[in-house]
Amino acid sequence: MRSQDAIEQQYHEAVDALVEKIEKDPYILAAIVAGSFSYAQVWEKSDLDVEIIGKDAIRPTQSFFSLVENGVNIHANITPRNAFKQSIERAQQGSFMHSYFSHSTLLFSRDTSIREWYDKNANRNNIGERDKQFQILNVVAGTLPSLIYAEKQFYVNKDYLTCFLSLLNAVQGLARIEVLLNNEIPAREVIQPALRYNPDFFNRVYTDFINCEKNETVLQDTLDAINGYLDEHASIFQPVLDYLAEQKVPRTLTALNADLGHALDNSEGFSDSDDESLGLVCQWLAWKGVIKQVAMPMKLTAKSQIAVEEPAYYYDDIVEDSSARDSYDDIVGASSARDSYDDTVGASSARDSSQMRLKGEIHAQIQNAVESITDTLEQDRYILSAILTSNLAENNVWEKTAPQITLILRDGTKFKQQQFQLIEEGIPIRVQLYTRSAYRKMLDRTLQGSTLHSILAESRVLFSKDSLFSVDGDANFSVGDPSYLQVAERDMHSQLFNAAAMATTIIAKAEKWLNLKQDLNYTFLYLTYLVRELARIETLMHGETPRRKVIYQALEHNPSLFNAVFTDLIDKPKDEAMLRDALERIDTYLEKNLQTLFKPLLDFLEESGDERTITDIYMHFGKRELALELACEWLSQKEIIEQFSAPVRLTKDSQTSVEEPVYYYDANNPFL
Repeated sequence: MRSQDAIEQQYHEAVDALVEKIEKDPYILAAIVAGSFSYAQVWEKSDLDVEIIGKDAIRPTQSFFSLVENGVNIHANITPRNAFKQSIERAQQGSFMHSYFSHSTLLFSRDTSIREWYDKNANRNNIGERDKQFQILNVVAGTLPSLIYAEKQFYVNKDYLTCFLSLLNAVQGLARIEVLLNNEIPAREVIQPALRYNPDFFNRVYTDFINCEKNETVLQDTLDAINGYLDEHASIFQPVLDYLAEQKVPRTLTALNADLGHALDNSEGFSDSDDESLGLVCQWLAWKGVIKQVAMPMKLTAKSQIAVEEPAYYYDDIVEDSSARDSYDDIVGASSARDSYDDTVGASSARDSSQMRLKGEIHAQIQNAVESITDTLEQDRYILSAILTSNLAENNVWEKTAPQITLILRDGTKFKQQQFQLIEEGIPIRVQLYTRSAYRKMLDRTLQGSTLHSILAESRVLFSKDSLFSVDGDANFSVGDPSYLQVAERDMHSQLFNAAAMATTIIAKAEKWLNLKQDLNYTFLYLTYLVRELARIETLMHGETPRRKVIYQALEHNPSLFNAVFTDLIDKPKDEAMLRDALERIDTYLEKNLQTLFKPLLDFLEESGDERTITDIYMHFGKRELALELACEWLSQKEIIEQFSAPVRLTKDSQTSVEEPVYYYDANNPFL
């Protein structure tokens, strides 16, 4: 391997070469480099992330470019000046976008306003208290699903492997919270600064946890520690608590989203699932007994005559205030609401989590709730079908199970939001709404072997007034038909391609943390991500749809590999030799199967019989996904395809050009 100094010099020369070219383009105003080049060490498999800002009247030939300079691959986005201004000013302090720019470097700017925006908004120490609170709330909303799933795997399924993996996901969320609590803008890797700020806790749930046997005692201790961390940091939930304290009356989840949603819109992670995320935060606080939950009527569509119930939340101490009590009584009736709450959520939250209600008891309650809400929904003339997308088998439910139902509406039906959290007989139920045509389009676009395919194939139709969901329906596969878990060859190759491209990216990061950073624990963390992608690959190559616990599917098909690179490593203290061996085995596995994994790309290049630019490749496949880029770069590093370069113009008016990668594949090359 080349020396680190030589590698870093190559990357600096690549940046200088790019800047020299784009500075000559009068339509380009500024450029920013982010990623490892800006705030950490690069190594020989790193790429560069560059943001290019153009004039407002710029006419870019495309918004994303793959470029190459001095043998270094560059991923570049080009944005008009005003659009860049809006994105950087809209980025909430502490968000991913804020973090991205705060860990970047302004390469040049011939527009003083861009420099002013950048200096003001890309300050690593510039994070206000309000933005910090909402970012923390956002992160905890994204962390709770992993924690709840880990609890379920531990208490209900007794699946310690999956529990361990889910807890690692939760710990990363907590690390992000810890960094924000210490007024630092989190970078992509947050475990290391979190360890500095709170070594006792993060050594317990991360360092020590990774390097010990994952038995019942250890997992219980980790769960207790994480729950204790959330309990001790009440400020994590401050925006919700402050809001409810000010309202003094129960507020529905719809009202909560309407009033707090604007502050969450710019938060990382709050996109299509904003409503569900905020609902989970409130549900968690109700489970903990911090706030209380009641039910209030609502209508799912603009014209529905049938009402369902959604949760509403309040502080218990508001009923001690006489004026608040009167208002509360007018809305729902305090005593009955308290009784309903105590019978469902309150009773369980008061008990230790290890003393859960019997599965049969909660299973019966959940089944009754689903049957009850199904009867109600079926009466709504605007709802054509209801599909249960949760596994509600008796051995798979517990007190925190929230059934999920997809509702198909008549075309033209108007509704305010796509996702709702409802409540039926004390059981939280999440529903997602689609019009018939929108759902049909989603079915047509769903590749066999995808996560959605797996969910739909194992779903159950609760009722249907439409032939789309009958056994002889005209959809490309039937909801609830397990036979469709088999994957057709074309879809299999598309899924394999995406999984393999992702695996090549992850293995490069794992190798970097092993070889350059020499951080064994973080290398193993990346290895857990890598094994999940590898398990998808193994399962797909056997013609099966990957399930949520895909590692178990892969272990059945290839136990020698997955035991060697994963299960045999879990309970051992990590050392360099074992991690290096695991990464080398995985690299060999990818090389051995590359003709299958990258078949669509290799077939295209072979049939072309000529050099093809990355733009040609994107145009052929009809979608601009980074997977194509990553696949080409990895195959080039492995010398399976050859990489050259060709000039490309960033805008339709540019008189200067930069270089983009060009690839050539000779299937008959005797050196392959």
